Amino acid sequence: MDEILKIEHLVKTFGTNEVLRDIDFSVSKGDVISIIGSSGSGKSTLLRCINLLEDATGGHILFHGEDILGGDVNEDSYRTKVGMVFQSFNLFANLNVLDNCMIGQVKVLKRDKEEARATALEYLAKVGMAQYIEAKPRQLSGGQKQRVAIARALVMNPEVLLFDEPTSALDPEMVGEVLDVMKDLAASGMTMLVVTHEMAFARDVSNRVIFMSDGRIEEDGDPATVFSSPKSERTRDFLSRFNS
Repeated sequence: MDEILKIEHLVKTFGTNEVLRDIDFSVSKGDVISIIGSSGSGKSTLLRCINLLEDATGGHILFHGEDILGGDVNEDSYRTKVGMVFQSFNLFANLNVLDNCMIGQVKVLKRDKEEARATALEYLAKVGMAQYIEAKPRQLSGGQKQRVAIARALVMNPEVLLFDEPTSALDPEMVGEVLDVMKDLAASGMTMLVVTHEMAFARDVSNRVIFMSDGRIEEDGDPATVFSSPKSERTRDFLSRFNS
């Protein structure tokens, strides 16, 4: 197995509130791991720690064996390899779709504008947004914004993409268009770590499901096992709401 990320004994506290408690798991090339659980179980905080948007209180995050919590990591460079797609899109409102997908390439990867433009157009076409390159984010639907956000992450050629509830801010009719893009990415071999409330995606597209509860990993296994015969009573209770 080609291990990309390894999370060891990760802890995160906000004051006296322990949000992540002794988190351990690894991510290998080609994995599509869905992280499920109730709101407040620590799922989004875990992704934000992995992406260095939150400072972990303790533990280790190894990227190809190097501890990125060691203090001397170039965060911008690391984030090109471990990209993130947010539930609120985080597009630059003053830039059009094309420029949103070029700016990181030019500023961080130091690509020239012609290469950045060609790469942006390639990935915008893949997510079905090539005809909107002149549009500003305010002119797009939520589903369109999220597809642009995915393209913007992909143009950086990440090794892993983190998705933080990418469909939770969308109207129901727009959820499918974003999930379709994510399914295509999974089928192409993209390594993905997905915090999601979309149980069908977790069950049918992932190769692993992690169930979190109270800041801990309660269950970690293949989707068929986790969904059909979970070991933990908490997992059973949580899934009973979706399986009924």
